[in-house]
Amino acid sequence: MDIEGVIIFDAKSGIPMFSKLKEGIDPSMFSSFISAVDHFSSEFQMGGLTSFATEENLIFLSKKGRIITALIVPKTQEFRETDELAAVLTEQFEKRYEIPERPQPLSYEGFRGFVDETLRRMKYPFLSKVSIFVHNQYGGEISIKPRLMKRNGEEGVIDMIATSPIKRDDDEELHHELALSENFTFVKAIDGIATRGDVMEFIDSIHTYGAKILRRGKTEFIPYFPQRAVIVAREFSSTVEKYLTRLPEDNGQLYVDGSKLFGRFKNITREVRCGIELWEWKNGGNPQPVKPKENYVDVT
Repeated sequence: MDIEGVIIFDAKSGIPMFSKLKEGIDPSMFSSFISAVDHFSSEFQMGGLTSFATEENLIFLSKKGRIITALIVPKTQEFRETDELAAVLTEQFEKRYEIPERPQPLSYEGFRGFVDETLRRMKYPFLSKVSIFVHNQYGGEISIKPRLMKRNGEEGVIDMIATSPIKRDDDEELHHELALSENFTFVKAIDGIATRGDVMEFIDSIHTYGAKILRRGKTEFIPYFPQRAVIVAREFSSTVEKYLTRLPEDNGQLYVDGSKLFGRFKNITREVRCGIELWEWKNGGNPQPVKPKENYVDVT
């Protein structure tokens, strides 16, 4: 869904409290116009204004108490999805903030993160479905399309990361080589058939991400080596089966170890493991785990 603008404003005063609009649209004029039209329709017993159209766009409104949320979309978009999105933003805004008589827009800037994350979910529908599954399966907070630093200084994007809190019983230093990643689950979502190359490329890349920290006056690159790497695809090609049989396994859990990091970073040994899990999610069904068959024989 292509959302061109979001604005949340006080229905009584017309003051915009949050806005994410394309250049050239003044939030105050826009919200004042909608507030006036909404007041007009109510005064003439025409019912509350829920949407209206311009030559190029549709504006959908969701009203709850003193809050009105407006979404601007091209006329080609699905109306029902837009209405649902407006309702979600309105509900979340009302839960998070108390609205005073004279709202101050800067007080609501913290809502931008929720809006950005929600719009990303709408932009990637399969990712959105996978994020719900990953949260239910593994827990933690979900980030879609996060940007991470690579060892070579470039930025990389992972489809999804699930982050769970770490509880420690000792006072060991937080920034040791694994502390930043013990709570990570890296996720690859493929809305189609995942090939052996797709699986290998993702698994081979997980050790390349990390962060730079300042320690003892020196900048060091700390690698992320997640506790789990998950691939969710509509279907896996037959060549993936062959690759899975070559991965080490412990009590039914496939994994890769820290051999690629061993020797480069202190306190990292080959015993460090990242579990590998594959899920097949065909249309109309539920995600099913993918495991190498016990009787599979590699004849190559």
